[in-house]
Amino acid sequence: MEDVYDKIWEKAFSYQDKRGDRGHARVTLEYAKTLLASEKGDEKIIIPSIILHDIGWSRVASDKAMIIFDQKASPEEKRAARLEHQNKGVELATRILDELGYPEDLSKEILDIIFQHDTRQGFISKNEGLTRDADKLWRFSAIGFDLDIERFKITPQQNYVRMDKRIAEPGFFFSASAKQIARTELEKRKQEYSLNN
Repeated sequence: MEDVYDKIWEKAFSYQDKRGDRGHARVTLEYAKTLLASEKGDEKIIIPSIILHDIGWSRVASDKAMIIFDQKASPEEKRAARLEHQNKGVELATRILDELGYPEDLSKEILDIIFQHDTRQGFISKNEGLTRDADKLWRFSAIGFDLDIERFKITPQQNYVRMDKRIAEPGFFFSASAKQIARTELEKRKQEYSLNN
């Protein structure tokens, strides 16, 4: 199956990281692989899901895509942008998976995950939970942490406190492994920025 993942990556590559979130696709893919090793999800679902989950941003106008970082934007405006990128992502992912002849039963679950990965309350499956965990871990990575400081116009200390609260927030992470990775990454950010608890 490894070969087909490379093909999915190649077909999705031109649609990746189109919201100024440089490295997001590659970083989240590495987190997904780490979570697969510890949590034993289905890589035939999780790897394609994480590769394809944000390609829909390439089809959303840049001003609308960036609204989710705007402190003045309403929750409805932010939700509309998220819904649009999810719907566009499903369209693009469907085309890519069909072109590659990916098994229909697997494609259906992958598309279900992409369809509401940023807006669904709760988790519908282990595969979906681990995919969303890998996506959220981006915010704890060095590159994601720095980008949030820039986008939200906050200090490293403020972002540290903000992300520390997210780890314990009910329903934020699906797996214990993701929580542990997040704590480890946040400790690294604390050291890098010489932050307080």
